[in-house]
Amino acid sequence: MILPLLLSVMICIPASAQLRAEKAALDSDNNRILATNGISVEVSGKLALCSHSEKGSIILDVKGGLAPYTYRWNTLETTKDRTNLFAGTYTVEITDAAGTVHIERIVVQPPYPLILNPLEKTDASCGSGNDGSAKISVKVGRGEPYQITWSNGMKDTWEVTNLAPGFYSVTIADIFNCDVTTSFEIKAASEGMQVSEVIENLSCSGQNNGSINLDIKGGQAPYTYKWNTGSSSQNLSNLAAGTYSVLIKDQTGCSFQASYSIKEATSIQLEEKLLPESCAGAGNGEIQVTIQGGSAPYTYIWSNGQTSSKLSGATAGNYSLKVTDALGCTVEKHFTLGTASALELELIEQTDISCAGSNSGTIRLKVKGNSGNYATKWLDDPSAGLNRENLSAGTYQLLVSDESGCTVSKSFTIADAEPIQARIETALDVDCTIGTITGVAWVSIQGGVQPYKISWSNGENNAREINFNSSGSLKVQITDALGCTAQTEVRVDFPSQINKAGRLDFDYRKLEINSEPEVQVDEEIIFESIISEEFIGWEWSFGDGKSSKEKDPIHKFEIAGNFEVILTAYDIYGCSSTEKNIIQVNAPLEFITIPNAFTPNGDGLNDMFIPKLRALTEFSMTIFNTWGEKIYSTNSLETKGWDGTHQGQASPPGNYLYQITYTSKDGEQFTKTGGVTLIR
Repeated sequence: MILPLLLSVMICIPASAQLRAEKAALDSDNNRILATNGISVEVSGKLALCSHSEKGSIILDVKGGLAPYTYRWNTLETTKDRTNLFAGTYTVEITDAAGTVHIERIVVQPPYPLILNPLEKTDASCGSGNDGSAKISVKVGRGEPYQITWSNGMKDTWEVTNLAPGFYSVTIADIFNCDVTTSFEIKAASEGMQVSEVIENLSCSGQNNGSINLDIKGGQAPYTYKWNTGSSSQNLSNLAAGTYSVLIKDQTGCSFQASYSIKEATSIQLEEKLLPESCAGAGNGEIQVTIQGGSAPYTYIWSNGQTSSKLSGATAGNYSLKVTDALGCTVEKHFTLGTASALELELIEQTDISCAGSNSGTIRLKVKGNSGNYATKWLDDPSAGLNRENLSAGTYQLLVSDESGCTVSKSFTIADAEPIQARIETALDVDCTIGTITGVAWVSIQGGVQPYKISWSNGENNAREINFNSSGSLKVQITDALGCTAQTEVRVDFPSQINKAGRLDFDYRKLEINSEPEVQVDEEIIFESIISEEFIGWEWSFGDGKSSKEKDPIHKFEIAGNFEVILTAYDIYGCSSTEKNIIQVNAPLEFITIPNAFTPNGDGLNDMFIPKLRALTEFSMTIFNTWGEKIYSTNSLETKGWDGTHQGQASPPGNYLYQITYTSKDGEQFTKTGGVTLIR
């Protein structure tokens, strides 16, 4: 608990002030004159903060003088008592009805950390012992005296002894009753130890991966262990199946004895039943396995990716199975699946299409392993024989059956040839200097088989690139090494001349108008271009290493000097024109003007105290009242200035002092001090 600090202050004013404060009262019976006593004040409330989230309060008990009293605080408040206060010094002027003045200064202390060192404790030797102890100390605080309260009733002592096992707490409070509490436990070994075990039996048959892990509670550490294996460690690992016993003793001689069993794992046994494939390629073979031993559930992974205990839809061949039980134990077995009939189709030759869209495909086959005679049937042409010729691109399916009733079906895909793809591309080769134009056309070819024969409509042959000098249609025919052909055509336009009549010019001006007509460093300058429609692209060079592709860019020069600004424009043929201009950029002179008064009345005129600044790199300002207390400070060039308040309260009108420090662009530092009048 945090208790408010009661501060009682009695101040006697001089006799001369007391005489002035006296007020005569006429008694109609005896004409006695009664004099008032001096004013005395008792101060209470919350006069110290324990955290930054708290607020202080001041309660005044005024006696003496002649009531009623008036109050005026240094923060301009006129109430007797104050609440919701930040840390700081508060001054109140108390005036009684006779005009006697009493001044009281009260300090609300700021928060100060109270940090304890880690608590030092000694546990009890056993559960019934009272020989535990604890010791606490302050690492950071306001200094002696501290109030110390232990939960066992001890007070104002840094160390307590004779503690029984249990939970305790201690509270430390400083001179202002700001406190911090820490809790701790005094432990002890019980008369008997409590031991729990985690046993891992053998996961797989034949392995020695059993383990026994013990968790000890009670007693008094350290403990000693004696296993029937000769081991003296707490836990055992890499154990075979069997029984293991241990004797545990604590430091006081208390003992615990127990035995644990590691169980053997049962091995996994596989039994299979095979159903051969009826006909070669039929894919109806099966392998069914059953499992004995291990720990269910089981997982299955066949060599063909199936994951059940039954392999189905299998063709003749070799297969393997890996079985894993719930403990991670595995067994693997291989199987060979046969077939009742070996009817098979063998592809001897397959020819794809040589030229796109032609009928030049072939399929040649051989039947093997048939039982007796066989019959063939193509789905697209049942009358066709085993071998096929003059086929177009597509998929062909053949069904073959023998006298045993087995059938085999197979599909063959005749791929179409990649068609020859030709594309004519054109460009105009322009000489901007002399104004000549040459048309260039070239053909891009994909597909087919090289080498190609190329025939242009203008009579040129075997040239991928030709020139032209008039508008019209261009055609080209491509023939590849296999005789496959392709043809393409394009319409070309040829201009009669290059247009050189484009107009190019530009102006510039400041983006923000001010009293300085010259261009200054770091001022935004907008460049306004005059560019004819014949130009489709443009680029600016500002002479300071910077450039822009905007039509009307905004630019700032970072240093003073003369800069040649060049505007270059380009037409559709890549020909360019330029316009140049020299711009002089001046370095601004530093400037500071400090007002001597301001009126923070919210009318928008002279509401803030802030100097006028120019061409400065650093700036700081501090405001003091006439008592020398700092009430405002800033170090930002972007500050709006002092608004005449302090800690959220309006400062009284009057004179204040300022100290201003600034640095010019050349690095020279200046300091100015003076006074400013706050007018309300």
